Amino acid sequence: VLVVDGEPLTENPAIQIWIARHFPAAKLLPAGEKAELQAIALMSFCASGIHPFLTRINAPARVCGVPGAEPAVVRAAAAMLDEKFAVIEDLLAGRDFFFDHFSAPDAHFFWCYRRGTQFNLDLKRFRHCTAHFERMLQRASVKKLLAFEQQVQADFAKVA
Repeated sequence: VLVVDGEPLTENPAIQIWIARHFPAAKLLPAGEKAELQAIALMSFCASGIHPFLTRINAPARVCGVPGAEPAVVRAAAAMLDEKFAVIEDLLAGRDFFFDHFSAPDAHFFWCYRRGTQFNLDLKRFRHCTAHFERMLQRASVKKLLAFEQQVQADFAKVA
């Protein structure tokens, strides 16, 4: 959630578009209407095409309450993720980022890939996706964010 003028703004694509429009020097959306729309489509793909299947793996009982169905839900979600990551794999072939520079879709996909690694999915076979993830890990902003996250988790563990 991003609070804008006292009002909550939710959903990753909307938040990233707001940030990109209010901080244009960061170039979080590519220049040109067609490229900007492609970037929005990629963020939407991450939000609606990848994220729901990660959620099913994380919490299969929220998808199907039938006792013993969890393994089948996880298998089906993993199969769908294979298809989704294959799409991204093709888009990243021969590229460092989705566009000629880092942009908001790169950040969104980074989150998706990272979440997939936390579920022990076999993502290494998507070599372009993996290379993108590893490039992202080298960015100063990503290092800073991951260090902050680690500190928050350590602080939370002290209280829990």
